Amino acid sequence: MNIATQIRNVSGATRTVCWAAIAAVGLMAATPVTAQTVTIGTTAQGSLGSALGAALAKVMDERGMTMRAVPMGGPEVTMPLLNSGEIQFSLASADVSSLAASGTTVFEGNPHPNIRLVGHLVSFEAGWMVRADSDIMTMADLKGKRVSWGITQQRILEYWGRAQLAAADLGEDDIIPVHATAAPAAVQDFMAGRSDAVVFTVGSGLTSQADASVGGIRFLPLPEREDLLEITTGIVPGTLIRQVTPNERRPGIVAETPMMGSTLVLLASASTPPETVAAVAEALYTARDEFIAIHPAFNRMNLNTLAGDVVNLPTHDGAAGYYEANGITGE
Repeated sequence: MNIATQIRNVSGATRTVCWAAIAAVGLMAATPVTAQTVTIGTTAQGSLGSALGAALAKVMDERGMTMRAVPMGGPEVTMPLLNSGEIQFSLASADVSSLAASGTTVFEGNPHPNIRLVGHLVSFEAGWMVRADSDIMTMADLKGKRVSWGITQQRILEYWGRAQLAAADLGEDDIIPVHATAAPAAVQDFMAGRSDAVVFTVGSGLTSQADASVGGIRFLPLPEREDLLEITTGIVPGTLIRQVTPNERRPGIVAETPMMGSTLVLLASASTPPETVAAVAEALYTARDEFIAIHPAFNRMNLNTLAGDVVNLPTHDGAAGYYEANGITGE
């Protein structure tokens, strides 16, 4: 299936972003460069994925590979482009990458068999964010509140939100949905007072922006219950529960807070040349300090788990070859 057919098969809002992304890639490809331009599609500007993609592009540029990071939106946009080989790399969470490869949940009936794993980058957490002075103190307090919902370009965020509501025995009928096409728009709604809560990533640029805009934010803790992980992974397989501690780079974490988490992974298209992927895998393994100097989130990149597996997702031959040749096991 060619990319034009794929784009015709997605929703109108997502289709517009797809074409815009392709136009951006096309413009870069038309720019004279000394080597072929390699494109990494990322989540929206202001997200953690966007920042990490830009850092990777900078490090690879310094190593002689012309790489450009292009913010494109959520995995509903980037996965089809990666699967078709229109872009060479992308960033996504490990859980959504597994779902895309297998064609389940948000990708129900639409598997992406040509996406490949390159490596695990950094752990992250995401949860419901409210204003610091809000009377919403627990997940159960979201009942009857206006919350961001139906984010068409990043539907996985809605699933994360559903999982956390379910942990408080709440569902879609218990909240007032505030629909947005993209995650940045949902955060804008929150900052403008059009919603009372929004699901987003801890420590991202947009989270810091919201914190400054509304005079402080606070992330809601998951409720304590024995079947918590069973409930959340029943809706979003492959996620886990982490205790997140306060940190100046994590606005909204005011005390140790139990939250849903996953890992951002680097993906490649099956058609991306093995030597290109091997060069990127080598940079990830040997240039950790360079990455940290660009973005502090890379402090959470664990070289012992870089080559770890993701269920349903094969590792790219170029990455697997580099790891095997250098005795990197991912354990």
